[in-house]
Order: sequence, then structure tokens, then C-alpha cells
Amino acid sequence: MDLRFLIPATLGLMIASSTSASLPLDSLTLMGVLDFDVPSGGSDGKAIHLMAVEAVSDLSEWGLGTANNGGGTDGEEYTFPAQSVAAGEHILLARSVPAMSAYLGICIAEFDWVLEATSVINQNGNDAIELFRNGSVIETFGEADVDGTGTEWEYTDSWAFQESPGTWLVAPLSCSTGASTDQSACPYPLCDNSTGIPGCTDPSSCSFEPEATVDDLSCTYPDDPCDDGDLMTVFDAYNANCDCMGTPFVPSNSLVLTGVIHAGSAPKALEFYVLDDLETLMQYGLGTAQNGGGSDGVEWTFPDQSAEAGTFIYVANDADAFSSFFGFAPTFVDAGAVCNFNGNDAIELFEIGIGVDVFGEIDQDGSGSPWDYAGGWAYRVNGTGPDGVEFIQGNWLISSLDALTGPVANEFSDEPFPTGTYSPISNSVQDAPAAMSLQLFPNPARNFLRIAASERLERLSVLDECGREVEAMYQPGNAAAIDCSDWSPGHYLVIAMGEDGRVVRNHFVLIP
Repeated sequence: MDLRFLIPATLGLMIASSTSASLPLDSLTLMGVLDFDVPSGGSDGKAIHLMAVEAVSDLSEWGLGTANNGGGTDGEEYTFPAQSVAAGEHILLARSVPAMSAYLGICIAEFDWVLEATSVINQNGNDAIELFRNGSVIETFGEADVDGTGTEWEYTDSWAFQESPGTWLVAPLSCSTGASTDQSACPYPLCDNSTGIPGCTDPSSCSFEPEATVDDLSCTYPDDPCDDGDLMTVFDAYNANCDCMGTPFVPSNSLVLTGVIHAGSAPKALEFYVLDDLETLMQYGLGTAQNGGGSDGVEWTFPDQSAEAGTFIYVANDADAFSSFFGFAPTFVDAGAVCNFNGNDAIELFEIGIGVDVFGEIDQDGSGSPWDYAGGWAYRVNGTGPDGVEFIQGNWLISSLDALTGPVANEFSDEPFPTGTYSPISNSVQDAPAAMSLQLFPNPARNFLRIAASERLERLSVLDECGREVEAMYQPGNAAAIDCSDWSPGHYLVIAMGEDGRVVRNHFVLIP
């Protein structure tokens, strides 16, 4: 028998032609398919409404499936929990119970059971819904093999409601927009006779509302999650006094961003150093702040994989390009848009959603800035980081622009990326506790020399083989870049003086 979409004139809706679908053959039936345009947006307004025609002793015999875009059945994708349901009781399976409760208001009390749905309940207004029992389809709304766009059963930002067996009401497209269903252009039919004052009716809760007459599922209790408004706290929850409190976040400092590689369109990659053993990398995530547009938060999360202290991790956008350019395979290549950065984009490292390290200014387009790395790279100075949410320019060495875009491999660049050379301990601590470290690279150099010191420098000078000073810099900070393209090939001596007067020397070779 066909399902007929009959629309009463009182709702101002159109009559739709019949669409083939099976009638309910069991004690549970589809009552509504919801794609509400709720204020919080996203998937929060997606839900399925069911009713027990007869008593159900074990709801877990039933399940649902979404036939997306007319692609045919995907089988049972959601299975209900094991519980009994009395005859005549209504069930709401909602993607977001709080959002749905707020939107339906007092009408939420019309549902005897409100369940939290998984992400497989992801229907759009053109998707058919299948009801299963013990793995077999017993009822369908829409047509599994038809994309519902433009059909009479399309329900985009709207709803469909089974008014009587075989008779469905389908509201106009995009009619559900509003702060609540009764403020929308098409209130959900089950809500027509709802009366009372919605709110939390439990006096023992943290959010008890004495004037409320109908419980709208808004009650909160000690240990329930909340948001204390402090971005630097975690595990926010109500305490025994019903105050929303979080635990101050203390970073583990087990992972640090050490390198950013932008060799044209590919490879684009990030290097990380593992400071302490990690049972799982899942606590860390990455984000790209593009074009100075500010943080987008975590856009990719590391997989559930352990990592040993002292190892390097490489996240790349193209496995073949990375392997060809560096001669070894990257660790991960599934970071998506995170590894689509350009040389003007900042990179953020997060731990449980809180920023713990950063390269570049997230609110600044890096084009033309001192940290612009277009076609080149940036590398962390030994003994520095993680830096939290503040970018510290002096903790990074930046290559020349396009240093990596010409060569077919890293080793052929005049300024090769210093793969896997970061050390969490500065050379001054490793080799001689009283000494100051001075890193020079590339060495041998051609055209440009990069200099990094473990401490801020007061003066920097370069002497040629005859002892003549060919370069002098005052208060260069922790890092400096020298253009030596006009110098004669040969051996050079770099002399650096720290702010405390200590002096350190290092040699490099300039080649043609």
C-alpha cells in the first residue's frame, strides 16, 4: 500500500502525490522525520519520532538507517538500547537533546522517551528513513533509491509527520526556522495540545524552577558537565554547591612543534618532537590560522597511537611528494585542511583543545612579515618550546622565501630543511654548562646563513680567513640571517657575544 502525503489546508501546505513505501508491520512505527532549523544550527535539529503501537518488551530488536541522497539502503546503522516501551508511548531520538528540548519547549513532555542519537542519524531533507526489526526493513519514509530533492516528500529544514497509518503531513521547506517550534511557521503537530510552563521541576536539582509545571529536561545536577567560561580550565562540572567549576589546565609538555615545511604545493608538512613518552597522541590536535583570520581551533586530531620520547613525527599533505623530497616516509598524511597551509598561515598545536604551542601570529597575515615562510621553512631553536599561545619569533629560524620550491630534493637546496636536528636541550647545556650555544646552518652555506643562539645576543660579527670583519650586527636577539651572496667562497668565523659578556665562536664554509 502506498503512503499518501495529505496536507490539510489549515497548515497552508501543498498536497503531495503518493510515494511507494511500506506500512508498519509491527509494534513500533515511524511517526516523524525531523530536520528542524534550530538556533544552534548544525545537526542539532535532526531527530526521528517513533511510537509504540503495542507494548515493546525489548527495544533493541529495532533499529534505523538513513538512505542518503538516493544511494539506496545502508542497512541498519543505529540500534535502540535494550529497554521496554509501553503501548502508546512516544520516542524521540535526537542528535542534541538540549537543543531539541529548548526548541520544543513544553512539547518535549509529549515524548515518553528522549534518547541521544549517534552521528549516523544524519538525514537531510532529501534522505529516506528506514525502520528495521531484527535486521529487516519493516517501514520506510521516502524512497531509498531516490534523492528526495524536489520531490513531494522533501523535508529540508522542515518535518514530516504520520498523521494516521499511511497518511503523512509534509511541512513546507525551510518553515521550521524560529527560536521554538511554536514560533516557527510550521509548529510540529504533536505539540498542538501541549500546555503548562516548561522548566526544571525537580527541587533537588541545581536548576529548579518553582513556577515550572512541565519538566523540559533542563535539570542539572552536581557532577553534570557545564562551561565555567574560562578557556584555561578543563572538565568543567557543577560541584556540590551547584557552582560551575573547572580544573586549571596544566599542559603535559610532551610534544613540541619543531618545523614547518612549505615546499610549494607539495610537500607541505609539520615536524614534531616527542619530549616524553605518550601512551596516545589523541590528546593532541592541530589547527591552521589562515590569512590572519584567527584560530579555528582543533581541525585535526592525532590518532590513537603511542609515541616514544626522543622521536620525531612528520604530518604531511602528500605521502609520495614528501617521500620523494626527503627520502623517508611521513608519519601521518590524513590531516586534511590542516596541511593545506600557505607561507602566511600560523600553525597551532593543541592539547585537549587548549593551545600549547604556536608558530606565527594567528591574527596576522604572515605575507611580508619576519616569519613569512612561503616556499621555504621554519625551524625551532634548540632548547626552546613549547611556547603556549604566544608566538616567540626569536625561538625560530626562518629560511629564505622559495628556498625549497626549486630543488627536486631537500638535499639539493641552498638552504635545506634541517630534518630531525632539534634538541630539547641547548648545546650550552649538552656540551659545556657554562658555554653559550651558537648554531649555524646551512653549513656549508650558499648565499644565506642562518644563526641561532641559546641566549639573546648583544653583538654578532663575522670574520673572513684574513681576520677582516665582513659583517657586524648589534642586539640581533636569539636568531639572525646574513646575506653572504657577495662574499668570496672560503672559511669564515662567527663571533657572538651574549648580554652577560660571554663569547662563543663557530665556523662555517661558504661555497660557490
